[in-house]
Order: sequence, then C-alpha cells, then structure tokens
Amino acid sequence: MAKPRKSKNEEQKPELSGGLVLHQKLCISVDMENKRLYGHTEMKVVVPESGNLALHADNMIISNVTVDGLHAEFEWFPHYQFVDIESSLSSVTCSKSAADVACSTYILSLNKETSPNLIITCCKKSKESQNNLEENVTENIIQHSCGEQVVNGSNGDPEDKDVKMICIDYWLEQTETGIHFGEHILHTDNQIRRAHCWFPCMYTYSQHCLFDLEFTVNSNFVAVSTGELLCQVLSNDDPPRKTFIYRLNVPVSAAWISLAVAPFEVLPDKHIAIVSHMCLSSDLQKLQNTVSFFHSAFSHYEEYLATSFPFGSYKQVFIPPGLFTSTVNMGASICLFSSQLLFDEKVIDQTIETRIKLAYALSRQWFGVYIIAEDPNDEWLLEGLAGFLTDTFIKRFLGNNEAKYRRYKANCAVCKVDTCGATSLCCDSASSNLYGTQSIGLYGSIRSWKSVAVLQMLEKQMGPDSFRKILQIIVYRAPDANRSTRTLGTKEGRLAADPFY
Repeated sequence: MAKPRKSKNEEQKPELSGGLVLHQKLCISVDMENKRLYGHTEMKVVVPESGNLALHADNMIISNVTVDGLHAEFEWFPHYQFVDIESSLSSVTCSKSAADVACSTYILSLNKETSPNLIITCCKKSKESQNNLEENVTENIIQHSCGEQVVNGSNGDPEDKDVKMICIDYWLEQTETGIHFGEHILHTDNQIRRAHCWFPCMYTYSQHCLFDLEFTVNSNFVAVSTGELLCQVLSNDDPPRKTFIYRLNVPVSAAWISLAVAPFEVLPDKHIAIVSHMCLSSDLQKLQNTVSFFHSAFSHYEEYLATSFPFGSYKQVFIPPGLFTSTVNMGASICLFSSQLLFDEKVIDQTIETRIKLAYALSRQWFGVYIIAEDPNDEWLLEGLAGFLTDTFIKRFLGNNEAKYRRYKANCAVCKVDTCGATSLCCDSASSNLYGTQSIGLYGSIRSWKSVAVLQMLEKQMGPDSFRKILQIIVYRAPDANRSTRTLGTKEGRLAADPFY
C-alpha cells in the first residue's frame, strides 16, 4: 500500500543508489477545458541495490504506484515548500546581507530541485543477490534490431528477477512550470530540470532510454511530440477523442521529450518526406514562406556529415509568442519556435535571422540531442560543433560576407567578456556551482560563440577537409552498439584528430 505523502528531512530519506531505466512508456490524456493532465507511465527498470527507486516528479499528484502489477509503497515530497523568510530577514542589516540571504535561499532551492523526490520501494535486496547481479550483468545497454534494449545480457522482461515494471498513475492541473496551458493550446518547455514537472522520470545526466508516447486529445486537436508518429486512433466516445502514438527508437534523456497540442495546420515539406512544419491556421501563409528554404539546410547537413538524419522524423512547430518563454525550445526530433520568427514574402530583414535560428536548432539534433557530452565539462564542445555546423550553412547559403561579419561581432563580444572574468569553457566548478545556467542567457551566447571560435581555429590549423573528416568520423561512430550512449568528450575529440596532424 502507498504511504501518505509527506515532507521529509534529508536524514529521513531512505538510502538511494543506482537504478537504471531501460524503457519508458508515457500515456497522457489532455483535458483542455479544465487545464488538466491525467498521466500513466510504465518504466522498465533495473532495481538498485537498496531496493528503493528514486525518481523526479514535481507539481503532480501521485494516485497509484505498482511494481510488477502489485501495489507498492512510495513516498513523495514536494521540492517547492513554503519557507518562512521572516526569520531569515531578521539577520538582514544592509544590502549586502540581503543579497547573501537571497543567494543562499536560491541555492538551497536549486539543491532541492536536483534531488529525487519520489521514492518507490521495489524490493528488499540482499547483498548476496546484488553480488550475483554484478557478476552476471555488464554495464552496457545493447539495442536489439527490434527496438528493445538488453541490459547486462538480459532481455529486460518483467520475469527477470533484476528488472521490474513500475507503473505510476498521476494527474496535474493548471501548472505553470514545465508545461503551459493557453487558450486551445498546450506546450512543454525544455528549460533545465523541467521535464519532471509533467511526467515522472529519472532525471540524471547519464540516464537515457527508449520512449513510447501516447497522447489523447479532442478530435479537433493535433498532438505533436518526440519520435516518429506510428498511428492515430479515434475513439468511440461522445464527443470522440483521438490518440496520437509516437515511438522513439533512439535512447535520449527525459529532458528531450517535448509535447505541443493545438488545432495545428500541418504542412509537409515538399522536398523531404520526414520533415513537417506546423502552426495555427492564422499563420499558415507565413509558414509556407518561412520554411521554403529548409530543405537546403537539411540536405546540406546530411551532405557535410556524410550521414542521414539521426531520427525517423523532424517536426517544426510554431506557437504564439504570448505562451513562449523563449524563441526556441528544442526536443528530440522536434523543435518548438515562437511564431514571431515567421514572416511573409514582403519582409526582408527578418529572413536571415529566422533562417539561422532554424538551421541552428536543426544542427543541435546531431550535436546535443543525438550525440551528447560525455561529461558536463564537455558540453561546450557540442555547443561549438552545432554552431560550427550552422556557420557552414551561413557561408554556403547566406554568403561568406555574412558569415565573416557575424563571426567578427561574436569575437568582439567574446573578447570583451573575457577581459571581465567570464568562466572558462571547461571548468569543474562552473559545471557544478552554476547548476547548468552557464549555457543560458547572455553568458550562454558568449560561451557558444567562444566554442565556435575555438573550433574554427582548429579547422584553420588542420584544414577544412581534414576537420570535416573528423566530424564525419564522430557522427559515424555514434551508433556503435558496444556503447551504451552516444557521448563525445574532449579526449575522444583529440583521439579522432590525431591521425590528421
């Protein structure tokens, strides 16, 4: 039976260690009128030694948890709790002390946010059984041709004593974090640590798995999500509802799962069958004009990297700006944009900026979503490679002068900030102490520009053809079945470059 949900102090939390999600299925029913979601998720997991599975789940009410079909004990405690700030303010005597109190309170909330807050008791595992597990199970995840994964030589079936099927029923309503409701529209955002605000997941840097996704909406709505659309099922309800079924056959982090629901108009790309563009009906004419170039960028990247697009489909969704926290919101095989980027045929000035934003978002599908950083310190490398790939598009389709001018402005900004003590690209303290914020905002842009500048210096030293060959090798090696994840680090980058020096 489930224990009552309650807040817990750190010393009261059960021992947590390990755990691995092999596959996750997510089923969500959207109630637009009441701005509510009803969710059910099934997770095939390797149970950690402690027998307690630690997940992230915020802003939701957990109604039921089962393990292999049996009711399981679980404890949930919110990250965001009421804090009595009056006691803290009593120590404030000047502006400096006020800043110190605000900073410490903010850091405390960030630390809580990174900690799992849904603890499920799967089983009580003995030390002996764990030792047997370590002997019989390797650490690699091998993906079968059928799309399933095996872990440690096991096929991951529920009958396997080391693998459990966790089912969680939950619901949430009128939330403003991670998922946003508007008038006849819903969308998620991929800000840092926001995926677990709309579905339970294991939100860690190294956790990646396959996903099956099902979204049930009113029949006049379209649900667009990560992965490849398998089918649409119309129910016999009155009024009828439609279920959109997606499958993602490439393991990704939960952070890259995205969803948008609205009465979208779907515009298939005229040149590339796996690409679709979507917007509301009022913006359809602008959409047709805006994305007319997109096949050029898509084909250029595939040609430059000598490989096909890593996902089975790619969707570009344009959403009214009033609901958007940023102009671009990336997910695996999907990208959400503000409709402010759309323009009609009479507009000239916005054309270049919009095309570059769409091209950069596409480049991040290869470097950042499909291929990930081996360590948080290596994230600059993926940002730089995506920016470098975008720069090749600018040179080819927007002109060499445009590329040089943009690079000149970026280098000026980097030099100006570097003299003011900006953090280095690869810094342990920055990766841990900044909680991922080093990649967002103005300093995130500076960091990205600097990453591209470093890679362009390498290209100049090695030669364009040799550097291009290195990128092709990196992408070619990514789907290696002997590797659990498609990671890239500075060390591997140097090893790939050695033969060309």
